[in-house]
Amino acid sequence: MDYPTVSRFFHHAGGSRPGLDIVVDQMEIISEWHDGAAVLYRESQTLADSSQNVRWSTAIFQQAEGKIVWRHLQETRLG
Repeated sequence: MDYPTVSRFFHHAGGSRPGLDIVVDQMEIISEWHDGAAVLYRESQTLADSSQNVRWSTAIFQQAEGKIVWRHLQETRLG
């Protein structure tokens, strides 16, 4: 998905899951270079009914024109 598509998705999805709690932890820099980094982290989502979704994610970030740009995301769901 390109940025406009992802942006529209989050804009329309905002508030559609009352009680959703997201925790990001266990962050680790896998690799870094002069204008970016690869980061590993765990994301846990808990819904109002206490059901949980946990995934490991790897993201590639790049600094461009004074901003941090999210270049790539790979998510692996656990369980």
